[in-house]
Amino acid sequence: MKLKTKNIVQLLFLDVILLFTFALFFALPWGFKNYPLQFQWNVFFVLAADTSGADSGTGKSILFGFVIPALIVFAVFKLVLYIFVKDEKKFMLIHKITTLVSFVISVSILVATSKLWIYFKIAKTILGKPEDSQFYNENFIASESFKVVPPEKKRNLIYIFMESMEPGFTSVENGGLLRENLLPNISRLAEENINFGDRDTMRGGINLQGTSWTVAGLLSKTSAVPYFNPFVTKDGKKQCLPKLKKLGDFLYEQDYNLVFSMGSKKQFEERDIVLEQQHFEVHDIDWYKSNNFLDKNYQVFWGFEDQKLYEFAKIELEELSSQEKPFFYSMLTVDTHFPDGFKCGLCQENHTEKIENVFECADRQLESFIEWAKTQSWFDNTTIVITGDHNYLDALLNNFITRNSDLGKKEISESRRFLDIIINPVPELNGVNQIRKFSSFDVMPTVLEALGNKIEGKGIYLGRSLFSEEPTLVEKYDARFVENETMTKNTVYESYK
Repeated sequence: MKLKTKNIVQLLFLDVILLFTFALFFALPWGFKNYPLQFQWNVFFVLAADTSGADSGTGKSILFGFVIPALIVFAVFKLVLYIFVKDEKKFMLIHKITTLVSFVISVSILVATSKLWIYFKIAKTILGKPEDSQFYNENFIASESFKVVPPEKKRNLIYIFMESMEPGFTSVENGGLLRENLLPNISRLAEENINFGDRDTMRGGINLQGTSWTVAGLLSKTSAVPYFNPFVTKDGKKQCLPKLKKLGDFLYEQDYNLVFSMGSKKQFEERDIVLEQQHFEVHDIDWYKSNNFLDKNYQVFWGFEDQKLYEFAKIELEELSSQEKPFFYSMLTVDTHFPDGFKCGLCQENHTEKIENVFECADRQLESFIEWAKTQSWFDNTTIVITGDHNYLDALLNNFITRNSDLGKKEISESRRFLDIIINPVPELNGVNQIRKFSSFDVMPTVLEALGNKIEGKGIYLGRSLFSEEPTLVEKYDARFVENETMTKNTVYESYK
């Protein structure tokens, strides 16, 4: 069949639309399996940030997840059409109807399942004029209303951010959510040390909006405010809440050496800005390559695995501890990242799902590192803080927690927390009441007091030290109410830019 010139042009246009439509059909279930698309704030801010340095397997996943399947279906459709339809008018009519119906259906499904209208509401809020917030006026403790008084003897700080780590990844019998205990060592560490939370066992903090993805977790836990479009450009340089003093700033002023290590690229989600502005020397995969820790071409998962990160941490801690200044060494693990994690050479095959084995492996690696730390000369004068950077990011079509739990979805949702453990705080704090309801905002003032600092005032910004008797915001209000009130563009938050 020979097509007229005008029909050829139409056909090319229809082919492009149809191929896009087929790709969208396959991309929707792929997206809802591999990304937490139900959390619109997360998605909006992540896509608005620098996403270079993401998981190296993303391209392959996209190719086999929806590009190749779409091409196959498109090719089959075209082949069938060319073989069985010889009349040009009928050929074009069938093609037009198929393209139109497929496009309308796929876009309708996209809008309905992704709730695209919410993104327009988020954009409108962010671009709108800052409003006066009664909640911030009543609960935000401004810089001039508190004072951090350093201790006479300064303690070292090791702060481990564990990717997506929740205390609930233990068995129900141990206070967790699952049929099997993936975290026997973390369970023991929680029992033997300080572990705040609002439950009797395996406690933890509430994962609020604005704190629930990696850079938001890092910012909120070191600054006691949420991630709400925190960047501003001044003199051609992008900055993160430059007028807000953060955890790194407080300790830098106390003459600490600050190092932050991660097995991925620091630029992802602009974590470099968040951390370097706090005076951290950030050691990411590029730094380790340039300093001959890694081969120039080494790349697995997001960069390099936690097995290497812990070994590099030991080397760097030996260097930091040899200096006269106290150190603040922080690290961010990555193996347990959603959706399936990274299985390293230390992982065993004790469970059905890959991610279960990865979490169990992360548990063993943390335990090994803590046991090593206990043998070091600097341990007695070092406080170790372990938190999840945020809750595990489940997707609508991929939630290993519900698959491996006998509890109902509502009970699971209400029970999920991010991990928190404090080892070796100043001795006078060991008898503190650990039954507290808290969020990421409360971590920074709590860490400062764990090091022996005294906070003169009721707290810092939106955070309250858990070593004090001041009620936290989620003890004072419902957690969802706190979310709604803090995820707004208000004059107080904007004044710190």
